[in-house]
Amino acid sequence: MKKLLQVLRSFLFITLMTFTLVIDTAYADYNSAEVVRHLGETIPLNLKFVNSKGKQVLLKDLINKPTVLDFCYYSCAGICTPLMVEITDVIGKIKYEPGKDYKIISISIDQNETPDMAASKKRTMMGLINRDIPDSAWTFLTGDSTSIYKLTGAAGFEFKRTYGGFQHKGILVFVDKTGKIVRYMNPNYTRKGDFQILPTAFELSIDDASNGKVKSTIANVLATCYSFIPKGKDAYILLLILFVGLLTAATVIVIIKKAKIKTN
Repeated sequence: MKKLLQVLRSFLFITLMTFTLVIDTAYADYNSAEVVRHLGETIPLNLKFVNSKGKQVLLKDLINKPTVLDFCYYSCAGICTPLMVEITDVIGKIKYEPGKDYKIISISIDQNETPDMAASKKRTMMGLINRDIPDSAWTFLTGDSTSIYKLTGAAGFEFKRTYGGFQHKGILVFVDKTGKIVRYMNPNYTRKGDFQILPTAFELSIDDASNGKVKSTIANVLATCYSFIPKGKDAYILLLILFVGLLTAATVIVIIKKAKIKTN
């Protein structure tokens, strides 16, 4: 009986370890190819972009206070617009005033997009904000491939062109007034196809950007792990291993109970 219990316990241990390994592997695959966190590093501020009015601008002239970087593309039929919509909602809920306490910059990762497209997206988003904010509070930029890749590379934001669009992650990058990266925010993506940003988390990120305080790597990893939802074959593998693990645990409990009954 003791040998049987030892075998079952060993099997349960191996199952749980395998389950953990699959989670770690899926997590690594999910993050490594999409966002490489460059906390504490500074983005190049001498890069040229074009704003929604068709005027060429330098990042150093835009980033003079805590700034939220939103990498997107304006013709996106996927996550870009829902993330922007969530930003408009958060703007109306937090204590900080956009334009005065912080700025937001949306940057198209598609070099083929135009200032007119940026202007159209800006009009839509500004119209959704439930508070008065200055025009300079949220800037929408387009640029050439050189500027785009230099900026996204410095921020660790990876993307891949696919048929009809781009494959990328919905994430916000917080920088201080010198361009130093202090936080990455990975908003929760819901089953309804929209994002959820906690106003308190957004405020804390602005606080850190105001003080130039870099959030620890461990805290960022935990935040991402919490919001990670495996997809595709990884999800099926996880469910299968979890089922086997639970079944094994239940079997062990039943055997132990029966053994106790016979002993009594």
